[in-house]
Amino acid sequence: MKVTAAIFRDEDKVLLMRRAADQPLAGTWEYPGGKFEDGEDGPTCLKRELAEELGIDAQIGDLITIAKHTTDSGRVIELHTYEIKSYTGKIQLRVHDDMHWVPVHDLPSHPQLPADLIVSKVLSQKPY
Repeated sequence: MKVTAAIFRDEDKVLLMRRAADQPLAGTWEYPGGKFEDGEDGPTCLKRELAEELGIDAQIGDLITIAKHTTDSGRVIELHTYEIKSYTGKIQLRVHDDMHWVPVHDLPSHPQLPADLIVSKVLSQKPY
């Protein structure tokens, strides 16, 4: 399954969001984003997902990394992660119930979904 994720930065911090109680995998932390739809490329998918999930209009930047994780059931998650250059609107928690700005060096120790944790490890090793 191909999904996208957004990396919002604020100086040395990155935004993580917690899935709400009524969502699959409730209570887990992740980078906001979602599943590709037929015919979408990564930036198009992420822009749509951020509008749906957060109520913002984002300017999608460069691809940071593609993280792959195989679940216990054998499903492969391919997480395409993009930098967010800017956005307009105020972030709304529509499918999440909390958000935290986490220092980059603390990302690998923050509880997250496995593919997101791979991204966090990549981010923590890159210079700012």
